[in-house]
Amino acid sequence: MFPRSAPAIVASLALILVAGCAGLPAVTASPTPKPVAPQPSATPPPTGEDTGAVDGAQDGPELVIEALDDDTVQATLTHLGAKAWRLVVAGTGDLGAERWEITVETGDITPVVTATEIRGGEVADVMDLTGFVDGTAAAGGCHSTLPVCIGSDGLRLPDGDGVLSVRLDLPESQVPLVIRGGTAAWDGEPFVLGDWHDTEPFRWGEG
Repeated sequence: MFPRSAPAIVASLALILVAGCAGLPAVTASPTPKPVAPQPSATPPPTGEDTGAVDGAQDGPELVIEALDDDTVQATLTHLGAKAWRLVVAGTGDLGAERWEITVETGDITPVVTATEIRGGEVADVMDLTGFVDGTAAAGGCHSTLPVCIGSDGLRLPDGDGVLSVRLDLPESQVPLVIRGGTAAWDGEPFVLGDWHDTEPFRWGEG
């Protein structure tokens, strides 16, 4: 579980997005992908979905990763009762201290979107991506050390349905990555977040 205050993760990018998983299948080009059980292997499926819930809970966040092609996935994070959503892409092995955290938090007017790039276990960059909402954010960007990129046209913010979805470009499929989603609700009063609850991890790339 990551700190509740962790912003969203972005790397030296002009723009980053968050999206997470979902219990709902994403729209894909034909043929329609078939859901498959989470794989212990780190090798990504050529097509299809990998779904995981948090700690087996029925009312917790649910993450769906849909492989759109060999190096692109759609990550959808769903939790109807959530007030904040977080998508984390992390490295493994020598890149284990590198990660990208993208957070969307319900605001009084529009959702607040933040991206945080962590390098060497330390926060290297924090970016306010709230401009995604009104189209004033930049066009896209990539983490400076992890092979993961995102573009503003690949972000779908929650709209009363608890669904956050983002398209991730993972251009180096041989580099293992871990994708995890998390959500939090208000802890008794508006705009005060309670504990974060994370989904099971999705592993991408060769082990």
